[in-house]
Amino acid sequence: MDTFTLYVVVRAERAFGDAAVSGMGGLLRPDDEDLCIWRDDADPTVLRVSIDCPADDLAGALALGHDLAAETVAVSPVDAIAEEVVAMDDEQQLVWRAKP
Repeated sequence: MDTFTLYVVVRAERAFGDAAVSGMGGLLRPDDEDLCIWRDDADPTVLRVSIDCPADDLAGALALGHDLAAETVAVSPVDAIAEEVVAMDDEQQLVWRAKP
């Protein structure tokens, strides 16, 4: 299995506060030390999540990225939707966007 970086962008109807971001970090895969979650500095309604994970191929990694996006939306304290999911390695990337 290869290792891929997953990157998820989630947008909420209102800003993610500091407490929301900290709380989500504790709920979203709390045992995974590689998980990074942060609010976009330019737009506080946008939350970004990244993690490295093993997968058989890029398409499989993208599927895992969709799972991560669904988990992120599920633990969000504000109504949110996944806007973008990216799976990548050093040579290639596969991107899904809610709006083309």
